[in-house]
Amino acid sequence: MIMKTRRFIISLVIIASLLAGCSSNDKTPDARIRKKVAAIAEKYVSAQLKSPKKSVSPTGIIAISDDQRKFIIDPSKIFVGLIDEDSDPDALVSVVSLRGQDLDLTEHLVILKKNGKYLLIKSIESDMNVLEVKDRVITAQIHTRPRNTPLYWCSSCLEIVKYRYQGGELVKI
Repeated sequence: MIMKTRRFIISLVIIASLLAGCSSNDKTPDARIRKKVAAIAEKYVSAQLKSPKKSVSPTGIIAISDDQRKFIIDPSKIFVGLIDEDSDPDALVSVVSLRGQDLDLTEHLVILKKNGKYLLIKSIESDMNVLEVKDRVITAQIHTRPRNTPLYWCSSCLEIVKYRYQGGELVKI
């Protein structure tokens, strides 16, 4: 009976350590890239504020604000993949900006790996919702109506589009 209990406890310890090792995403290449590009995005938005204050929610959402504006960096909106022509993984970070309680704008930071370092290359202001970055194609959902019309939030007024990053611009394909 004692042998069975020991085997059971040892089995539980082994399974728990394996699960803990599998759930630690900080070790994956994408997780390291996400961490680096999130720091670049934080630096970018902090430079736009007079006296930035940073807070991080329990779910990892980063809020950087001052008395006038607030920027939200959601880790689930950091996309890692091939964007430019080289074979190094790049990233696209979506950042939401608020003025008071109102949505000000959404910026998408194109961060490319150049000479072994991640660099913020471009900021694109757009209401698109990036869904995926894969094989040099950026898939996004866009509104087909202007923001100042009642149909802007209409769920059937959305379109899925694909872009390529060419010559410093997003080109619809």
